[in-house]
Amino acid sequence: MQSIPFATDDVHGGFSEGRGAVRVEDDEIILEVQVKLLGMIDRGVQTFRFDLTDLESVEHSRNMVRDCVTLRTRPMDIITRVPGSSEGRLRLKFKRRYRRAVDTLIDKLDLWLIQ
Repeated sequence: MQSIPFATDDVHGGFSEGRGAVRVEDDEIILEVQVKLLGMIDRGVQTFRFDLTDLESVEHSRNMVRDCVTLRTRPMDIITRVPGSSEGRLRLKFKRRYRRAVDTLIDKLDLWLIQ
């Protein structure tokens, strides 16, 4: 599956912004995240992997401008290592132009949740 660019909310209490890419490979979700402090100081790219079997829920919302996907895992500490996560959830924001790829991602994740 191709990587889909995203942005995250409230990294370091809103003082940083997180941007990255998400993809599904075999039975893993791979998140690559780059955090910029105050929008200027680059903290490098971090890669996070977790099994699809660790997903507890996937929520998808859509408006005219963007799609948002919220991931929850069990145990909760798996997702808390990812910048922008809080309370065991990670909200990924995708631009409208990636809508078709986001739909494919949601389909793959939903298949794992059903099983």
